[in-house]
Amino acid sequence: MKLWQKVFLYTLILVMLAVSMTSILLLKSSFSFALNQKKQSVYSEHEFLVTSFKSMMITERLKENAIVLEEKKLQKFMEDTFGKNVGGSGILFCNAQNEQVYSNREIYVPTGLMEAVRDTGKSYMQVDGYQLYTASAESMEGKTYYVVTESDISDVMEIHENMLWQIQIISMVCAVVIALILLVVVKVLLNPLKKIDEGTRSIAQGNYQERIPERGHDELSELAHNMNAMAEAVEINVRALEHVAEDRKHFIDNLSHEMKTPLTSILGFSDLLQIKKDITEENRIEYAGIIKSEATRMRTLSGKLMELITVGETNLDWKQEDMKELFSEIGTSLKVITDNRNVNLVCQSEQGNLWVDRELFKSLLYNLVDNAVKASKKGSKIQVEGNFIDGQFCIEVSDEGVGIPQEEIEKITQAFYMVDKARSRANGGAGLGLALCKEIVSLHQGNMKFESHPGQGTRVLISMKGGSSYA
Repeated sequence: MKLWQKVFLYTLILVMLAVSMTSILLLKSSFSFALNQKKQSVYSEHEFLVTSFKSMMITERLKENAIVLEEKKLQKFMEDTFGKNVGGSGILFCNAQNEQVYSNREIYVPTGLMEAVRDTGKSYMQVDGYQLYTASAESMEGKTYYVVTESDISDVMEIHENMLWQIQIISMVCAVVIALILLVVVKVLLNPLKKIDEGTRSIAQGNYQERIPERGHDELSELAHNMNAMAEAVEINVRALEHVAEDRKHFIDNLSHEMKTPLTSILGFSDLLQIKKDITEENRIEYAGIIKSEATRMRTLSGKLMELITVGETNLDWKQEDMKELFSEIGTSLKVITDNRNVNLVCQSEQGNLWVDRELFKSLLYNLVDNAVKASKKGSKIQVEGNFIDGQFCIEVSDEGVGIPQEEIEKITQAFYMVDKARSRANGGAGLGLALCKEIVSLHQGNMKFESHPGQGTRVLISMKGGSSYA
C-alpha cells in the first residue's frame, strides 16, 4: 500500500470515528433529555392519579358512612373509578402479598419493579420496550397497596429511532463527501513527495543534473532542497572524477608518447652500433651523442615526473625565509644556465620574510627561469623581481622571448603540454615544468597568472599570502 493510500485510509477512519462518536453522544444526550422529560410528566401523572383516587376514596367512605372500606367495596370503587380498558395510562393495584387487586387492563409488570419499590420504600420507574412503568407503595384503608401505572412512550422511542436512522444516512453521506475531499487534499499535499520520488529515481539512474522543484516552506520543500544539494554535490564529485580520469588518461597517453620517442632513438642507434661493423669514428660519436642526449632527456623527464607526483605528498618544511637573500642565492645558481645561453638575468627582491618551503620555492623559480631561458634569444633579458604589496608577496618573472598565443595560455600548466613541441624537445623540455609550478604555488596558497603576446615575451605574475617587509 502506498503512502498516500495509507494517509487517506487512516485519516478517513479517524474522521469517521470522530463523526460517529460525536453523533452518537449528541443522540444519546438528546434521547436522555427527552426521556427524562417524559419520566417527569409520567411521574406527575402517576402522583395525580394516586392522590385523586385517595381523595375520592375519602368521599366514598363518608358516603358509605364507614370508617374503613372493605376490600370488596374498595375493589368495586376502583372499577367504578378507572373502568376497564380505558385509554391513556394503565393502572394496577396489588396487595402486600403481591396479589393483583385491580387492573383496568392487562398489564405486564417488568421483573424487579415491585421488588425495587418493596426494598426501597420509594417510587420506582422502569422502561420496557415502548412502555414506561411507574410503581409506588401507598397506604389505603389501613393496608399497603402497590400502585403500578403503564404509560406509552412510543413517541419518544420513535423519535430516537428516526434520529438514529437519519444519523446513519447522514454519516454515510458525510463519509462519501469527506472521502472525496480527503482524497483531493491528500493528493495535493503529497504531490511534492511524488515529485521528490520521481526526481530521486532519476538521480539514482545517473541523471545527476536532475533537480526537484522546490515550493513552499514546509518539510517537503526542505527535503527537496536537501535532495537537490545532494544531487549537486554528487554531480560535482562525478564531474571531478571524470575530469581526473580524463586528465589521468591524457597524462598516461602523453607519458607513453614522451617515453616512446627517446627509447626508440636509443634502441635504434644502439642496434646500429651493435650490428654495423664498418662504422666510422665520426658516425660512432654521432650515434653515441644521440643516445646520450635521449637518455639525458629521459632522466630529465623521469626527474620532473617524480617531482610533480611527490610535491603534494611530502611533508613541507615551512620556515621564515629572507626573500632578498633567497633571491640572491637563486640568481647565483641560475647564472650558470643563463650565461651558457648568453642571456642576461636580473634576480632581486625587496627585503622581508615569508613563510615558504625553501626547496619547493627554489624549484618554482628554477622552472620559471628555465622556461624563460628556453623561450629567449641570445642577448635578451630575463628579470625576476619580488615585492611585498598589501600583505602579499608578489613575484614577477618576465622575458623577451617568443611569447605564447592567447588561446594557449590556459593550457600551458597541463602536464606534458608544450606550445612548440619541436623547440621544447630540442631544448630538453618535457612539458612538466609549469604543471609543477602550479602545484607549488597552490601548496603555498597563492595564485599564478600569465600575460603574453607572440614575439613580445611573457610575464608570469605570482602572489602569495602573508609575509612582511622590513626594508
